[in-house]
Amino acid sequence: MFSGSLLRPTVGITGVVTAAAFETIAVSTAMPEAVKAVNGLGAYAWAFNGVVIATLVATVAGGDYSDRKGPKLPLIGGLIVFAIGLLVCATAQVMPIFVIGRVLQGLGGGAAIVAVYVVVARGYEAKIRPQVFSALAAAWIVPSLVGPFIAGAIAEFWTWRVVFFAVVPIVVIAMFLVWPLVSAVEGPGGIGHGQDKDLADAGAQTAQSSRSGRTRWAASLAAGAVLVQDGGRRLGLIGAGEALIGLVIVGFALQRLLPRGSLRLARGLPSAIGARGLLAGAFFGAQAFVPLMLVDQRGLGLTLAGLSLTTSSLGWFLGSWWQGRPDLTIHRDRLISVGALCVFVGIVLMTLTVTVPAPAIIAGLAWAVGGFGMGITIPAVNVWVLGMSSGEEQGANSAALQLGDGAGVLTCTALAGVIYGIGTAPAGQQQVTFLSIFVTMTAVCVVAIVAASRLSVVAPLVTQVSATEPARDA
Repeated sequence: MFSGSLLRPTVGITGVVTAAAFETIAVSTAMPEAVKAVNGLGAYAWAFNGVVIATLVATVAGGDYSDRKGPKLPLIGGLIVFAIGLLVCATAQVMPIFVIGRVLQGLGGGAAIVAVYVVVARGYEAKIRPQVFSALAAAWIVPSLVGPFIAGAIAEFWTWRVVFFAVVPIVVIAMFLVWPLVSAVEGPGGIGHGQDKDLADAGAQTAQSSRSGRTRWAASLAAGAVLVQDGGRRLGLIGAGEALIGLVIVGFALQRLLPRGSLRLARGLPSAIGARGLLAGAFFGAQAFVPLMLVDQRGLGLTLAGLSLTTSSLGWFLGSWWQGRPDLTIHRDRLISVGALCVFVGIVLMTLTVTVPAPAIIAGLAWAVGGFGMGITIPAVNVWVLGMSSGEEQGANSAALQLGDGAGVLTCTALAGVIYGIGTAPAGQQQVTFLSIFVTMTAVCVVAIVAASRLSVVAPLVTQVSATEPARDA
């Protein structure tokens, strides 16, 4: 993937993910200072909700457009909108303008990321894709390790506006590098790789006719997501009712946006998307409360508690690197099951740190194992799904992966928040509350393992498979 004509676009798409990662991690670090500067503390949640809403809508729209016309406009146009959003935030003087900038970031980033998946599916041979997704996972490592420190220092000793400005050059360079490949794979169904144009156009039209109204359902999904998030922060019947209504809306929207049978984990493609969404939900739902548990129950400082999340990032990178080795010959469906089991072991070990007086270092080990499992599963599912998707479905199925992840994380995090809100024990005596959260996430992980076992037996091998075989088998 770093040889010949692929070197430039590989660096480019890695830069796209690096920009998204740095924006997510570093900008979140500087957000409190930024919101104070624009007098927006009363609407703090909208600095994040605006991104969530816009990303969900743009993911669906970008995926559908990539299938109909090609990934060039969603990727290049999305990056331009993303950069404009950064500039709007960096120069905002009042909160409404700042929120508009965040919405633009969500629109551009959502469209660009799903287009990256399509570019990988069309521009790289099947045997190289695992390595490409390993590189994309690695693009999160440096921002995860140094992003919070750099962003915090800049915001504290200089100005938070530089944090937004600093991401723009990365976006511009990434656009320049990825341009040749994204132009080469432009067209419905990946024209330019030997497909018959009439057949590709017919397939794209058929796929599009079955997707009418998807953007409206994506907007409904976003509205439901906001209700779930807001309800999860409240206590009492009002918050529970709001979250329940939001979950119903999310469920109906996902039925229309995901492949048929995804919510009931039907065998094959639906189970792959369901397994990944459930694992993401279980992992990040638990991770949201790991630092709080270590501080509250084990008496660690914030720095030591945060190291558990750093070990997660390192484990994630190792897992992604391992699954992308060219000499690995494990079937993708089995590899996904291995990753799911690792996530399960990680959450179980973290649960034990609540009840067993084990050294606190076990928490770091637990989350390294969990991160290792996620590093295996996320790219493995990417490769499996893209390999089982026809040319006119790559964008829609890539969007489905992103939507499944978002719905899983949103639901599980809200559920964990409700459990924590119900807990009435004083600080330092919340063992039962944290235990309930981790046990619940463990149960979600078990369902994900079951889903991972229901993938089709014709899953493509990691190596020694042509770029057309998986789609033909499907």
